[in-house]
Amino acid sequence: MSSADDKPPPLSIQDVNNIITNLKNLLTSDSGEAEITVATNTAPNNPTGNEQDGSNRTGNDQDGTNKQDGDANQAQETNDKKKEPLYELGKLCKELDYMIRSFQKPENLKNSLREPFKTLEANVNDIVSDLEKDELLKQVQHNLRVFRNNITQVKIQILLQLQAASINSDGNRALLTTFATGEAGDLPHLYGEHIFENSYYFKEIEEKYEGLDDRQKLCLLCFSIFPENAEIKKRFLRYWWVGENLIPQNGKDEMRDLNDTLTTFVQKRLIEPVLKKNRLQPRSYKVTPIVRSCLIHFAKKASFFDYDQDGKPIMDFSSCNKACMVKSERATASWFADYLKGNDKDGNSEKPKEQQQHQEQGKLPADLVKLQMLFNFPRKETLIRASQQIDKLQTLFNLSKQFPDLPTEWFSKMTGIKVLYLGRWEATAGQARHIEVEDIEFLKGFKNMKNLRLLSLQGISGIPKLPTTLCKLENLRILDLRACHDLEKLPDRIGSLKKLTYLDLSECYLLDYIPQQLNKLSELQVLKGFVILDAKNSCTLDDLSELPSLRKLSINVNTTKFNIDEAGDALAKFQKLEKLRIAWGWGGMPGKEDSTLDSSSEQQQSKTKKKQAISISTAAAKASTDKVNKGEDKGNRERSAVAAAGEANSKTAKLGGGLRGTANIALMAKKWRRLSMKHREPQNLEGLERLVKLDLQCFPRSEPPTWLVPTKMKKLTNLSIRGGRMGYLNHEDGQKWNADTLRLKFLVNFKMNWKEMQQRFPKLKYLENLRCPRITYCPCDANGVWQKFVQSK
Repeated sequence: MSSADDKPPPLSIQDVNNIITNLKNLLTSDSGEAEITVATNTAPNNPTGNEQDGSNRTGNDQDGTNKQDGDANQAQETNDKKKEPLYELGKLCKELDYMIRSFQKPENLKNSLREPFKTLEANVNDIVSDLEKDELLKQVQHNLRVFRNNITQVKIQILLQLQAASINSDGNRALLTTFATGEAGDLPHLYGEHIFENSYYFKEIEEKYEGLDDRQKLCLLCFSIFPENAEIKKRFLRYWWVGENLIPQNGKDEMRDLNDTLTTFVQKRLIEPVLKKNRLQPRSYKVTPIVRSCLIHFAKKASFFDYDQDGKPIMDFSSCNKACMVKSERATASWFADYLKGNDKDGNSEKPKEQQQHQEQGKLPADLVKLQMLFNFPRKETLIRASQQIDKLQTLFNLSKQFPDLPTEWFSKMTGIKVLYLGRWEATAGQARHIEVEDIEFLKGFKNMKNLRLLSLQGISGIPKLPTTLCKLENLRILDLRACHDLEKLPDRIGSLKKLTYLDLSECYLLDYIPQQLNKLSELQVLKGFVILDAKNSCTLDDLSELPSLRKLSINVNTTKFNIDEAGDALAKFQKLEKLRIAWGWGGMPGKEDSTLDSSSEQQQSKTKKKQAISISTAAAKASTDKVNKGEDKGNRERSAVAAAGEANSKTAKLGGGLRGTANIALMAKKWRRLSMKHREPQNLEGLERLVKLDLQCFPRSEPPTWLVPTKMKKLTNLSIRGGRMGYLNHEDGQKWNADTLRLKFLVNFKMNWKEMQQRFPKLKYLENLRCPRITYCPCDANGVWQKFVQSK
């Protein structure tokens, strides 16, 4: 085996051409010999005359003839099976020849194609050798598929290398036209190129596309409007497909159909999953530039979206009833520039008898002027046609527009709209696209959108409140308000959206009021970003427990009056809740003066026990100050306090009639609180027992919730604790957890070793341990991840 320093010499251009030529010759010669062999073998078995009835033959002659006919049919069937791979080899030979003709000077393909061509040569040898053995004909078909995929990879690599080197030769000049997305660095698009649409690779993608059913075809075509290499989130695809009614919206069946559809596309290599570290399943997908060019061709042919000559989605929906809002990168349309300058040829007449014609052809209404300034239609006729057919528009998608303000008159005419996606769709890993509206007056047009199923205002600034007309969307299924940073309140009559199943309020940091009518959404299945506030008449967790269909809930706590232990009573009332996330924000974290007290202490400070509570709080604060000065760790202090309280209970005689010192008073107060919390444990555990996934973020105290124990969380398989002060988990009577996924991140006080973890989580398969210094001896990798199946290998 050669060392790493013994690298092979660079591959010259002539070597590349010679290898391709040799491969082509190898295919041609082997295919030819095989065809001759097949012809020679089949010739004696073919009938030489027209004696088909056999009426003048004897019985023995007839039997011999039947036997010969049977042998001939069997031989013919074998030869047909051999001709199929030969036909495929012929097509692949043409594909190799196309590669040579298309790329005359591959100057940057010296080393990158050495190994791929060795693989291609090995594929050809395998196919040729298997053709000689009748029992391996099935293996030939498999090898042909492998060979075809390898050729595809070589073609993609050639395209990418040519783009990187900016080769501009005559042989590939047509292939270097860039896709007009407005972003630098796009790869060459092949949309509209005849040489590409006649290629074998295009026909292969077309064959895969035609093999899909109608629903899957429409789902796949959704990828055609996005820029090259764009990562499309799975959540967004779910929104869109539900809005278009491409997948059923009934909980688990919806997710199953979504996953099955995406898996089918991945298996056919039509899309690629985006895999990121510490993610067990992909959450985003993308398509290669070549596949995307094919999808644009299919989408335009199916009138799914309309595109310009560069393959860019346009606003004209006269033929497809779907449109994209795209930021304009070209100059103002010449006809509109002339109109603004007063040089409109149709508006030069000043005769009274031509005044009506002047108004119709020359002067545009104000709403059309704003519409043209927004979308920059290339022709005046396109603008007029779009305004006249606005009621037929079914999908409006904001692809890259920064200011999606729409004319109020025009917006109110969208009576047939089903999908209205004005917000941000991109992943926010990089710099998020800023979207803003100057005025929300146009949103009052919601009242006429009786067919609207999906509304997304994600990431749009300048929307402090939503109009009451939103509550008239009787068919609305999905309302996406994620990252509407200026949103302060929801409409009071939001309970009128009887068919709403998905509501996302995540990252709405100014939201300070959620109406109680939220519990009237009887079909709501997913609620994200619900805020627990200290506002009067705001919706509470008890109110939400009345939702009969809620499966997934995420909560943001913005008040110190929220008691996590008492919340167990409300959580136990939920009928179908399976996934729960609770995050404490800045408004829900206790202050420095009561950081050592549990959240339950606030409930003790009632009017009847005011003096007692004040004395306990003062003594506890003094004891806390004394111990902090001694340098004691807060987590150890909390744990030692509990142990000391138990010891005090067993040695009452020794302590005498009273406790001396403020530290002992604090310990007894903590013990009293723990005993009082036990009496408040939820009696009905059905809601808690249904939880499958639990995520706690920035937990504000060292003691876990009283209901977070294995006996109450029997179906819990995924547990995440990220940030906060929690120091341990409760394990009474040696009971074990059923969770197989455990994520522990940024926990300074949490203490557990690997042996304890294995004992308490015997079904553990996946562990994340990130920046938890007191979780020791865990066999995690550099990313803080341990997976059981990796260890077993």
